[in-house]
Amino acid sequence: MIRWTVPAALAAGRWALSRRRRRRERARPVELVPWAVAGAVAGVSASALTERRRATRLRGRAVLITGGTRGLGLRLAREFGSYGATVAVCGRDQDRLDRAVAGLAGRGIRAHGIQCDLADPEQAKALVDEAAERLGGLDVVVNNAGVLRVGPRATMTTEDVEDAMAVMFWGPYHVARAAWGRLHESNGSLVTITSIGGHLAPPHLWPYACAKAAQVALSEGLAAESLGSGVRVTTVVPGLMRTGSHRGVVFSGNPEREYGWFALCASLPLLSMSAERAARRIVRATVRGHGYVVLTPAARLGMAVHGLAPGLTQRVSALAGWLLPAVPSEPDVRWGAEAGQGASGRALHTLTALNEDAGRRLNQPSRAGSAASQDDARESPRRPG
Repeated sequence: MIRWTVPAALAAGRWALSRRRRRRERARPVELVPWAVAGAVAGVSASALTERRRATRLRGRAVLITGGTRGLGLRLAREFGSYGATVAVCGRDQDRLDRAVAGLAGRGIRAHGIQCDLADPEQAKALVDEAAERLGGLDVVVNNAGVLRVGPRATMTTEDVEDAMAVMFWGPYHVARAAWGRLHESNGSLVTITSIGGHLAPPHLWPYACAKAAQVALSEGLAAESLGSGVRVTTVVPGLMRTGSHRGVVFSGNPEREYGWFALCASLPLLSMSAERAARRIVRATVRGHGYVVLTPAARLGMAVHGLAPGLTQRVSALAGWLLPAVPSEPDVRWGAEAGQGASGRALHTLTALNEDAGRRLNQPSRAGSAASQDDARESPRRPG
């Protein structure tokens, strides 16, 4: 159901009832029902027509999505393409890139794949030029690519933080700078997928939280100077999301236990959002030119509480960190697809069924997949020390 359908329908129904009352003060309630129904139908129809008119703005538009080979990025490519846009997606792994493009083409979407490592500044800049050449311009650029490593702080290295910053801050930074002039010419949109982790630093996600906080500042800073530029800047703040990403995450310390809590939290229906619903909201916000989108009620609540009582949220995070797995005497590192094969992963399989299903739909690594086949890192997971 589209966002303004219910308010529009209620307003139209109320207007119809008030008009009828003014004309016939003594009219019986049963006589007003047809007028109320007619008003509601008129409101729903008008709202639907308005939404369709907005959707036509994407027909023939050129959209570049970083990290578009799997997860939310792939679902965004499908959503933009369903409205007639031509999309270019980028990724590190050529095999996964080919599968993603083939899947999009199978849905009747005009799609192009560009192999690119956003951690390399030159490749990030060249990506924009190649996408514009293939698509005939750029109307929407979505900074979506990300990497994720889960584990205690003691198992993280400076290189882990640098990797996260390279992909989730410097990559979007170089893409935004390279694309700004083209988006100015097309009156286009720059969309950055940040995270609630950029506002509330969760335990065992230290590199990710650092990079996402910088990414939030990048997007908000660009938006602050976008007035009069012709470029619409949209900052998206997802909360927990069911994308099957737990399969491609690197888990360190006690991988099986780290995998367990992460996969379970990302699968809870009341706390997490499906990738399909998230993509619909992001595309709708892009078309409408919304500046800020917080996708889940839990994320909105967390941001509000943190704004009012940051000390409280910090203490809650510290308590959560204390409850999470400690560093074992012999720490290990594994990909999620491998860590999930342990006893705890198999026990949680039923509870994480929604996320497992999302992984199958969104081109994520298989549970039996090899770490070497995944594009989440440029090398095999590093052992601590």
